[in-house]
Amino acid sequence: MKFVLSTIAWVESMAKKEIEKQGGVIEETIDRLVTFSGWIELIPRINLWSRVWNKMYILLAEKENVVTFDELFDLVSTISWKNYFKKEFPIVVKSNSTRSELFAERTLQSLTKKAIVKSLVWDNNIVNEDSSLEKMEILVLLIDNKARILLNTSWNALHMRGYREKAWEAPIKESLAAALVFLSGWKFREPFYDVFCGSWTIAIEALMIAKNIAPWIKRKFAFEKLWLVSNEITENERVQAKKKEFAGEYTIRASDIDPEMIELAKENARIAWLGWEINFEVRDFREYMDKPISWTLVSNPPYGERLKDENLKSMYNSIDKIFRLNPDLNGWIISSFMEFDNLIKKDTYKKRKLYNGGEMCYFWKKNI
Repeated sequence: MKFVLSTIAWVESMAKKEIEKQGGVIEETIDRLVTFSGWIELIPRINLWSRVWNKMYILLAEKENVVTFDELFDLVSTISWKNYFKKEFPIVVKSNSTRSELFAERTLQSLTKKAIVKSLVWDNNIVNEDSSLEKMEILVLLIDNKARILLNTSWNALHMRGYREKAWEAPIKESLAAALVFLSGWKFREPFYDVFCGSWTIAIEALMIAKNIAPWIKRKFAFEKLWLVSNEITENERVQAKKKEFAGEYTIRASDIDPEMIELAKENARIAWLGWEINFEVRDFREYMDKPISWTLVSNPPYGERLKDENLKSMYNSIDKIFRLNPDLNGWIISSFMEFDNLIKKDTYKKRKLYNGGEMCYFWKKNI
C-alpha cells in the first residue's frame, strides 16, 4: 500500500527517518508531505509511534495534470469506496490546492463527495449523514496540478497527544517539542533541562522519547472503524510497542518563574502518567548564571507580545550569557524574537528555521 504523512514544516527529513525505522519505504518527499509504501501493519504502527507528524493517510489514487473537474470526478470514481467504508459512517471531504488550475475549495469538496456517494449507494440508500457519528475524512490534495485522493487513518492530528488538558496562553505543539528534543542530540543518560517550561511540553516529550513510549498507545484511530486492519494486527502492534518501553531513570528538570505555570505543568505530566519522573520547580532562569552547568538545555523562552521590548532584550542577553559562561552546555532555544541575532556574536550560534504553528521561528544552537 501507499501512504502519505503530513508533517510540521522543516522536519521532513526527521519524519523520513522515523518512517524508515518503522519499516516504511520512502518514495517521495515534498513540502510537509512524505509518501512511502509498506505493508498494512504500518497503519497502526505509524499512528502509534507518531512523534513529529500530523496525520497519516492512505493514498487511494493519484494522477498528474488534472486540470478539469471532469478529470477529478473520474479519478475519484475509479476508487472502490465500498472496500473502505461501512454504510453507517458519514464522510467529510476536505481539500487543499497549491499552484493548480483547480482551486475552488467548495467545488472540489462537493464534487468529490458527489463521486463518493455515487459509488457508496447501499441498497438504494444514500451514505449516512448522521452528524452525531465520527466522520471519516477524505482529503483532495492538488499540488502543481497533480491530484491525490487521501483517506485519513488518524482522525485528529497526531500532535494532539491527549494530555494537554490545561495550558497557559499558546503552548508549543507536541510534535514540534519532540522535534526539538531530537535536533538537540540529547544523550538520554545526561541531565536535560527546560528553564522556561511553561505548562509542560518539551520536558514531557523528552521523557517519552527517552523511555521509548509510543505517544499514541492508548488512543483510538479512524482506521479501527474501517475494514482494512484486523483487530488482531492492531492489538499486536500495541503489545509490541508496550514491550519496547524502557524502564530506566532519567534526570529531567523543568523550571519556570511562575508558580501557576508549574502547577499546570505538574497536572499535565500527571495526566501523561509521567508526573513523578520530572522534577518541576519554581525558579528564575537567571539563577543558572551563578554556577557552572554541563547538560542539555532546550527551551522556548517568551517572545512577542508577552514582554515589553526592553525586558525581552534583557532576558535574551541573560540567555546568551548563560550559554557563554558554560562552554560544556549543549544549549538550544526556539524563538521568533529575531532581535536575538543582533544581541549575539554570529559565530557563537547556528540556527535552523522552524514554524511554531504559523509563526516562523529559529532554533538557535550554541556552538560548543
